[in-house]
Amino acid sequence: MSEAAADPRRGSGADGRVALGVYDFSYGPYALGDALTWSMNLACLAVDRGCGGVDQVLFIDPKRPSSRYQPFITALTAPSAIDQLLPGFLCTPGLRSLKVLRDAPTFHRFLWRDGFRRPMWPSLWQHLNRKLDQVSHFRINAFWRKHGFLPRLQAPRGHEGAARAWLRQVAADRFTVAVNLRQSVRAPLPANLFRDAPLPEWYAFFDRVARSHPDTLFLLLGGYGEWDRRLLRLPNLRIARREGLGLGEELALVTLADMFMGSSSGFAAMATFADRPYLITKIEHLFARYVEVPVGAAHYPFGAAHQRLLWEEEDRDRLSEEFVLLREKVTELAGRRTDGGHA
Repeated sequence: MSEAAADPRRGSGADGRVALGVYDFSYGPYALGDALTWSMNLACLAVDRGCGGVDQVLFIDPKRPSSRYQPFITALTAPSAIDQLLPGFLCTPGLRSLKVLRDAPTFHRFLWRDGFRRPMWPSLWQHLNRKLDQVSHFRINAFWRKHGFLPRLQAPRGHEGAARAWLRQVAADRFTVAVNLRQSVRAPLPANLFRDAPLPEWYAFFDRVARSHPDTLFLLLGGYGEWDRRLLRLPNLRIARREGLGLGEELALVTLADMFMGSSSGFAAMATFADRPYLITKIEHLFARYVEVPVGAAHYPFGAAHQRLLWEEEDRDRLSEEFVLLREKVTELAGRRTDGGHA
């Protein structure tokens, strides 16, 4: 038996099979967290079916460029929307190719040619019924229970080098924490404002850490409309987008930083599925049923001690407490790796 066939983490690919991922924006949302969860489901399918890699096809139908939940994305604005989101689809392990199609006949010919003969996510039947589970962890948890591991999302293809170079320049040997604070209230179309991070509590937390752990540098992730300009005054925080980095580099920073802290949102999904130390805050209670844990659970089913969940609204004291706890865990993990052990 070959090494690849013996190790389900790699997928056998012995018969040359390559999994197919299809994301149709007429019923799939333009959303980072959903794109990353979709990628994780696709990765689990590929490994479970012994595929040697994955191909991805993103389809924008000019006649129906978005779902009924995002009617503000039109045929004219859809190319810009997918351009901003595209790095989120470059994180899938084993990614072999990525196509973006806007011609319906071409997409349907491709689908009928490949959809019947390749493992596909969503399945061809689900696609034809316009059903896409891009939210739940059902398949992901089932894969973990079966195999005892998860295939992990990677830094977006082509973006890790620039992110690593920037990190060396601004952080040197400092302890780095990637941070994302959800601020939908500042978006052009605000939604679910109750999920936004309490900024005054985070400001106080940043100030505390500047005094207690001066070697710590926070790396703020998110677009220009997602951060308050007062953050520019903080000596222990750098804003990635302001310094020329885009979404691809920001996702790479999640995989490169020592840990992640922030709102339950797209960047938190990257930390979750890239196997990073993290604290994810203010998780919506309704989400519990979709991730198969009770409200208040400290970890996902596949989560480790250094991967923590916070269901209530965070305050400066809780953030400080969790930061110290996680930093100790990260230091412990680093020590194990240095000693030749396994994290």
